[in-house]
Order: sequence, then structure tokens, then C-alpha cells
Amino acid sequence: METTQRRRTAILLMVVFTMVWLIAGYATWLMNGCKAYMPFISDFDLYEPGDTIFTVGTFVSGFLVFWIIMEIHSMNMKRITEGQHHNIWHGLNHLAVFPGLIGAFSCIRIGSVPWDTDGPMHGHYAFDIFNNGVYWCLIVTAVTARIWWNHNKFRTVLGLRFFAALSAFVGLFQMISYQQQVWGPNFDWDSYNAMTSDMLAFCTSTSDPLLNIAAVWEYVLVFGILGTILSFLPEVIFDDSTDDEEE
Repeated sequence: METTQRRRTAILLMVVFTMVWLIAGYATWLMNGCKAYMPFISDFDLYEPGDTIFTVGTFVSGFLVFWIIMEIHSMNMKRITEGQHHNIWHGLNHLAVFPGLIGAFSCIRIGSVPWDTDGPMHGHYAFDIFNNGVYWCLIVTAVTARIWWNHNKFRTVLGLRFFAALSAFVGLFQMISYQQQVWGPNFDWDSYNAMTSDMLAFCTSTSDPLLNIAAVWEYVLVFGILGTILSFLPEVIFDDSTDDEEE
């Protein structure tokens, strides 16, 4: 029961805390007089109080991701062993850990490098978070589908997890596709970064409408990752009830 409670706490804390700081960041963006449609999440990091919210939010969320990844890895490892599944599933379960931890580390670090001061490093951290986050979602979805596929009452949860993981993948693909149409090799990054010196001029205008669409897909991506994590909440409870039945 202590393990179950710990895992439930980790999942709820991660999802709720991240949602709170995302909503708070967007709310302060609007309170500063900025456009509602559509800032990138990293834009919250440009001006106070969003700067502090983003920095603290990503820092804490990164550590919570560390916790989540290790808890889910441990839970999956136990069930793979008990189910006597092929070693390939152990391998996939282990493979999910490393990119997840890289994404968590990048989440901790990204708040210290706003994109208008160090764009290349900020972009590096951002895509570490997103690429590795999607990789983790897809791998753990595959692993848990193998673990629980014969439990009919759990297939609905697996379906929701698959939908969330697929949403994260599509969000990443679409976000990159729209960004690349604007941020090509000839894009003037110096002029773009200089625009942020005038908060209202930057945050109330749109340099290209395609970036607004890319930002929407970024939220789809992030909510897909959070949805994948949240889908483990009923599995933790189900996992514990299975333990009780076995005892």
C-alpha cells in the first residue's frame, strides 16, 4: 500500500503541478496585455511574472519526471517478471528510462536559458524534452499493452494511453512541420530576438501566422505527454488490487 500511495502521489503531483504552472503562465501572459492566440510555452519565460513561473515550474516538473520514470519502470519490471514475458519487454522497459531521464534533465535546465538570450541552447533543451518525452510515451505504452492485454477490464485505459501517446507524437510532428516553414535557414534570428525588447510590440503581434498554429500543436504535445502519465493512475490502483488478489 505504501508503494501504491507513493506512485499515486507522484502521478497526481506531476500532472497537477505542471497544469497549474502552465495555466498560471498563460494567465500572466494575458494579464500583461499579450495576445491570447497563441504563445509558445517558452514565451512565458520572456517577461515577469511568467519568467519566474516558467523557471520554477520547469525546474520542479523536471524532478517530478525523474520520480515518475523510475516508479513506472519499477512497476513494469515487476509485472514483466511476474508475467514471465519475453526478455525483449525487459529491454524495451529499460530503453524507455534513458531518454526519459535526458528529457527530465533538460526540463530542469531549460528555465535558465530563455530563447531570446541563448536560442540554440534553449532549442536543444526543448527538443530533448519533447523528442525524448514522446519516445518514452510510445515505449511505455507498448510495454504496458503487453503486460495488461489479457486483462479485459484494463483495455479501456490502454486505449486512452495509446490516444494520449499518439497525440503527443502527432503534436511533435505537426509543431516541427509548421516551425520549419518559418524558421528556415534564411530566417533572421537576430531581428526576431531583438523584437522581444519591446514586450507589447512582440507579444501582441505575430511575425507569421504559422507560428500560432505551431504553438497550438505544442500544447497538444505537452498535454499528450501529461495524459500518458495520468493514464497510469488507474493502473497503479489496479496493480495494487491485483497484488491483494494474489495474496
